[in-house]
Amino acid sequence: MSSVSDVPAARERIRRFRPTLRARLARRPLGIAFWVGAGLLGMYLVAAGSALVVFRKSLTTLPTNPAWVAPFSPIGPSLVHPFGVLPGFGTDLFQAVWRATPWDLAIVASILAIDTLLALFLGASAGLHEGGLVDGVVVFVGDSIGSVPSYIIVPVVFAGIGAIPGAVSLPTFVVVFGLLLWPTMGRAVRERARFISHERYVEAARAAGANSQQILTRHILPNSMGPVFAQIPIDVAPIFFFLSIYPWVSSCGRAVGGYYTTPVLGFASPLPSASFPEWGYLLGFGACEGFGLPGIFDYWWMYMFPLLAMVVLGFAIALVCDGLARRQRFER
Repeated sequence: MSSVSDVPAARERIRRFRPTLRARLARRPLGIAFWVGAGLLGMYLVAAGSALVVFRKSLTTLPTNPAWVAPFSPIGPSLVHPFGVLPGFGTDLFQAVWRATPWDLAIVASILAIDTLLALFLGASAGLHEGGLVDGVVVFVGDSIGSVPSYIIVPVVFAGIGAIPGAVSLPTFVVVFGLLLWPTMGRAVRERARFISHERYVEAARAAGANSQQILTRHILPNSMGPVFAQIPIDVAPIFFFLSIYPWVSSCGRAVGGYYTTPVLGFASPLPSASFPEWGYLLGFGACEGFGLPGIFDYWWMYMFPLLAMVVLGFAIALVCDGLARRQRFER
């Protein structure tokens, strides 16, 4: 029979034969898709960091040139203006998209963080305590919120908040959107947690005396990340839809000289000013400017470059999440 003195030696043998990070990556590589996505996200981070340095004193306001507000011939992409000029705003679109990068990355990251944390902890707790009070409350609240699409419930909630003077702001938007976005992910996490909670190694942990908190943190949460990685890329789209639809609805129809719209914030818009740099705002406004007639793509650069900034970001997030999901395994 082993003595107490053998315990340190056994631990040392376990530590010695524990695979290193390089060995684990070689055994289960993340894949080329992950590294492509990580590279794209790195480019966004570099752009955001450089914008903070270059535009540190004017990061919240788009510079305007009155001569560009309503020209007869809008300035398209060129060496001087790589993304062209956005009339109405009267701003260089490349600098506008660049200046908006840190704001949009912060908005998306903050909303997804709230969304993921709520979905993961509430869904995992509900699945572990299936049929109990926690499960019933989480399912009721999640189904009540999730029964209405986020692109409908968020404007309705913001319309109510807009009735309170000074209540609407960008931080409020981030918190509210994160609180309203979690149910879809949370239900998927709950189903995974229900399955894991009946696994033999979880039953063995219970028999060994592990409490619910230990089972949740050691077994349920690490093994419930698959639905999270699958849902995160999908949750990016509603964020930009909401940010784009407000300026599109509120700005279209407000013409300067009969041709170009003027930047106007709609009712209960979360942006702090009508000259705030944000990709969704630029896309909604550019869609008003860029379409001469329905179905005719007159001035494509006015909406194409803000749209590409959003699409490539969503694509990069999807690639990274897909690579992480490939490595996600049940911990036993």
